[in-house]
Amino acid sequence: MQKIRFKKLRLWMVYPVFIVYPFLARITDASLWVGIAVELLGLGMRFWASGYISKSRVLTTGGPYAYVRNPLYLGNFIVGLGVVIVANNMWLLLYYFLSFLILYAGTIREEQHVLEEKFGAPYREYLRSVPMLFPSLRRFSKADAQPFSMRQSFKNGEFIRVCGFLLLAVFLFLWYSLFIKKEGVTTATLWGIILFVVFSGLLCFNIIIRRNSERRVHTT
Repeated sequence: MQKIRFKKLRLWMVYPVFIVYPFLARITDASLWVGIAVELLGLGMRFWASGYISKSRVLTTGGPYAYVRNPLYLGNFIVGLGVVIVANNMWLLLYYFLSFLILYAGTIREEQHVLEEKFGAPYREYLRSVPMLFPSLRRFSKADAQPFSMRQSFKNGEFIRVCGFLLLAVFLFLWYSLFIKKEGVTTATLWGIILFVVFSGLLCFNIIIRRNSERRVHTT
């Protein structure tokens, strides 16, 4: 129940920011490209982690999990930080740090409790050895040697998030170019529009595939 409450809190604390985002943003060329680069870095972290984790079925300690316990949440933080950097607003940045701390501190504690009950001593050893959000340079000594799985990443729905985040990055570029700088349709913005359409199509396609797959699982 606690985890559900944190999800509802996310609706109240984070999503309304997108409503006021256009009014708070002070985008510059530098903030746009630095922010998008940071967002892509976070997206890469999430994609890497999603190819290893099997959502509470096994204790995942390979890949990025050998260096940080919550690489998916770290990826979320970096992606969100990139979006805030684009806005170039210190108050928005401060709000983002505080809301992330409030939202994820409780979520991580709850998940740690569940995982400790499920996996016992091996998880407690992992908990002591691997940091929560700031990666260690030293690999966990008992990390499993499983390889990255593109299929597992797809199964975890990460391709939907990849398309969604890439769509957001392209949207920020188009918004800045067309509505703030008022450059009109240039070669760059034309490519941006094409990419926006492509990523929108891929997002819808991946959502349909995932829903059909979930229906097959429930009916078998």
